[in-house]
Amino acid sequence: MKVSQINSINNQITLSIEVDPPELEEHMDRVYRRAVQRVSIPGFRKGKTPRSVLERELGRDNMVEDALETLIPKLAADAIKQESLDVISTPKADVSSYEPLTIEVVVPVRPQIDLGNYKDYRLEPEAVSVTKQQIDETLETIRKDSGTWEPTEDHINFDNMVTLQVKGTMDDKLIIDDQGVDYLVTHDSPNPMPGFAEQLIGLPRGESKQFSLAFPADYPQTDLAEKECSFAVIVDEIKERKLPKLDNNFAKSLNMDVEDVKSLRKQLREDILKRNQSLAEQKYQEDIIQALVERANPDIPQLLVDHEVEHIISEQAEAMQRQQLSMEDYLNSVGKTIQEIQEEVRPSALERISRTLVMDTFRETENINVIDEDIENEINNMISSSETESESLRSLFDNDNGRTSIRNVLISRKTIERLSSIAKGEHSEGQVPKIKSAKAKTPRRKKKDDNSIKE
Repeated sequence: MKVSQINSINNQITLSIEVDPPELEEHMDRVYRRAVQRVSIPGFRKGKTPRSVLERELGRDNMVEDALETLIPKLAADAIKQESLDVISTPKADVSSYEPLTIEVVVPVRPQIDLGNYKDYRLEPEAVSVTKQQIDETLETIRKDSGTWEPTEDHINFDNMVTLQVKGTMDDKLIIDDQGVDYLVTHDSPNPMPGFAEQLIGLPRGESKQFSLAFPADYPQTDLAEKECSFAVIVDEIKERKLPKLDNNFAKSLNMDVEDVKSLRKQLREDILKRNQSLAEQKYQEDIIQALVERANPDIPQLLVDHEVEHIISEQAEAMQRQQLSMEDYLNSVGKTIQEIQEEVRPSALERISRTLVMDTFRETENINVIDEDIENEINNMISSSETESESLRSLFDNDNGRTSIRNVLISRKTIERLSSIAKGEHSEGQVPKIKSAKAKTPRRKKKDDNSIKE
């Protein structure tokens, strides 16, 4: 075969492969040997039909197409090896000419990624504090969760729980027919459609009401957009939430190992601080990864992005299937084509690939690895912190697949920790930080503002 590079752009190299006639004939002969065993030609015993006769019967062009199914992958692989290309994804091959037989193969190659002076990059972590408002809001949420629903003779108001009989009609067709349904009346509720909750405000128990609402123009189900639905509702019951009094007895009832409201607030402050620290650390890590990717700005082959788009769409289809929804039904419900969905996810595909390639390059540059001892320690840590029976948990992870999964998690964690320590100015040349647990690290604290509190 004769191979030449006819184009190279955005880390995609197009190869032109002119096929040697003997190589084509070799694959044509394979097609013949398979076909002659299953095709019966009058005047010849099965399996004994001469190749020339079989070619006339089946058509040489058809046999060539069959031969190309095995010939093209082999030619592409041989040409890539001959040109010493670092392939990063599945190439795309097509016949560009039949006389002489010529194949064009588009090969996505691994981009050269320049991380720049990443060791000079610095980003100061944000200060983490807990405000009085956060504690008050958490307390209010706990009270609501501990509250009880009690019947009331008051008229419906927001945050009431009501029991309704509901009928909904659209285009003279009954689309909703619910009896005794419980409905939480909240501001701007989209259920069953925007504006429904507001229509209930002020109704007493036993009252009925008829009203019509139009679906918004941007409603996800495009076949319902701007259509009008007529409702008939009857209020069977109205309940309001009764909140427990915020006192020491309430604090003791929460099984939080506290004796009074003061210690409850202190415990909540500690819990909220841990949560805020974890969120701040996650944001910090995302910021420094994004900064590294933007500085590297890798030139990603278009074919690689196309494959990642297909992978994302496949993931979405599988997720829908688990919810008993087909991709076709989803497309119909949102009024979009598969091509439109592909274009929507393309930026995510490009970002995912860029992040993976840049972080892999960083890991290789920093020579970050995980040893068997690290994996064993991680398994032991998971066992010691879990309520699951230890032998059962160990059998779940202490195998080839389990250890590979843990290795990947540890490598990712260790890579991000190294990048984080560099951005904070904590990592020096030759220093190899140990793998830490998944708990967030507390950033350096700054002076609290007037909105922070002390407990």
